[in-house]
Amino acid sequence: MKAFLLAVYFLVVLYVLYKMALSLEDRLEDKVDIFIEENTLGEQTQTQLSMQRQAKRITAKVRHISTGKDKTKRPVLSLIYDADKQHPISPDMLAAQKTLGMSDEAIQESLCPKIIIRVAPTNEQPLKTIMFLSVSVFNDTTDTQVYINWDRSSLEMFGQGNRIIRSTPNVPVDLSQPQVPTVINPGMTVSSNITTEQKYSRNTDTNLVRATPQPVVDLKERIAMAKPTDPTSGEENIQQLYALDLMVGLKHPTTPDRDIISILIPFIFRMKIKVDKPAFPPLRWWLRHFGRRNPSEGNWFWGSRPKPGK
Repeated sequence: MKAFLLAVYFLVVLYVLYKMALSLEDRLEDKVDIFIEENTLGEQTQTQLSMQRQAKRITAKVRHISTGKDKTKRPVLSLIYDADKQHPISPDMLAAQKTLGMSDEAIQESLCPKIIIRVAPTNEQPLKTIMFLSVSVFNDTTDTQVYINWDRSSLEMFGQGNRIIRSTPNVPVDLSQPQVPTVINPGMTVSSNITTEQKYSRNTDTNLVRATPQPVVDLKERIAMAKPTDPTSGEENIQQLYALDLMVGLKHPTTPDRDIISILIPFIFRMKIKVDKPAFPPLRWWLRHFGRRNPSEGNWFWGSRPKPGK
């Protein structure tokens, strides 16, 4: 009788643990980490600037900054004017910035006129549909206008270039006409949602198009096209996502258009597949072998489970 009761006790314990593991499994959320090829972004932009006489005083650097209430630091491209020049700063302001842990280089850089360009989304993202890419430009200068030429920009996916369309809510677009460039004057911040021409539907009677509810990319579908993740190895699963070539022009308001500084900025995005795994190793083993998220053929996050006899 004691052996029987002990067996029943262990069966009940195993059943409770099994239900706990399934409950935990239901709360797990796989994600991807979207990041930019920072070296390519900084180096290719700087190379283009160095080849233009009017752009000799501009330095391109990739930085990670937080904006607004969001404390998460996200990658941006900074076009810094006179980065090597020493800018005056009051002792009180210098002391205040020192208390924030800023280095002398960072303090001087913060004083330089600059143009900050950010393309979102980046960083950790749930498996969702990305309806638009957001392009934000902050013009922290006093005498430079920034132009974004959408017709000379493109979004590349799977080796195919796509025409960029700046989305304006409830406003039809005539694709037979060139798009008006976006102008960011000194001290302004402008954000634009963009998608591709393929995401629009055309009215054959008016030749006008409207955006359709099609995403730029569906992360779930993109994951399904990726190679499986092997959670037992330390190798990261990194896949190409898309690349945005953004045509940007810089000029003084009184400068002739022929002297505009033109740079084609390469934002190349990749994604790292991140598996949400329990911290407790026995639960990871249990879910890998018996969990609902890992069918007999395996899946794209957890990898294929070894077949019997192998």
